[in-house]
Amino acid sequence: MRRARPRQADTVPEPEPPGKIAGPSDRINIPTDLLRTFVAVFELGSFTKAAHLFELTQPAVSAHMKKLESLIGADLIEKNVAGVNLTARGEEVLKYARRILSINDQIVSAAVRTLPIVRLGIPNIFTETKLKRIVAECSDKLGETRLQICCDHSPGLVRSIRSGYLELAFVMSDEPEVKSAIRFWSEEMVWVRAPDFVSDPDRPVPLLSSPNVLLPDRLAMEALEQANRAYEIVFMANDGLARRAAATAGIGYFPLPRTLVPRGLVIEREGLLPDLPRVTMGIIAREDLDTTNLTPLIDSVEHVLTSAA
Repeated sequence: MRRARPRQADTVPEPEPPGKIAGPSDRINIPTDLLRTFVAVFELGSFTKAAHLFELTQPAVSAHMKKLESLIGADLIEKNVAGVNLTARGEEVLKYARRILSINDQIVSAAVRTLPIVRLGIPNIFTETKLKRIVAECSDKLGETRLQICCDHSPGLVRSIRSGYLELAFVMSDEPEVKSAIRFWSEEMVWVRAPDFVSDPDRPVPLLSSPNVLLPDRLAMEALEQANRAYEIVFMANDGLARRAAATAGIGYFPLPRTLVPRGLVIEREGLLPDLPRVTMGIIAREDLDTTNLTPLIDSVEHVLTSAA
């Protein structure tokens, strides 16, 4: 564990005279790039992954963290074998850092656009079945405001909501944000395969997975483990459509919500594999977002997502 930095004696600052404006020498200004690095290190759980995200070297990310801790005067993180943990001070700074970055990004966005934009995130896996309907049925629910759609996996969308980049996101997740989602529902998960694919009962169950082990992957693995069934990852890709293509090629099983089973794939018959639990889905909003005027859009998005194609 890192040694705590010596603290300066607590002093009560003298009140500023009325009308005095704090100058550069009166306040410490924290660069937003340092805060963004700090948030990324925590969200990704790794200095290396944060370096890849920002296209920096790992020493550069470490230098950002040292500079931030020096400005604040306290250690913010503790590295251990399990990853990255926040100190008590780090948890406090994280809360404010997210707010600052959200406000920063809103200011920048407002300065470069002629019409206001609402950015909606949807998981990659839903693009084939839902994207066309979202564009057709939801884009006109905002008046003069434009709709911008961003695609990512659900953990990435949650991070974009936390950082303030997205206003709204539809996610399939067990993250805390879904428990306080403005809209939520559950869907049945099923095992999907190619019509001509036959699994050998004497061999481990072949799975198609994401390198990040997303929620559907985790539910599938847990169900097999609870049933004492061996399994192996036979195909891995970040892109949900790539995993779907692998299933179509007859490589293995792909866990999917029942409503997303595409043409060309079939649901495995009951009893051959353990049942999968239902998964929670929700529409989440940026923490400081007033959704009052967005109700028509949210209603329309929910209708598209919960209705048949």
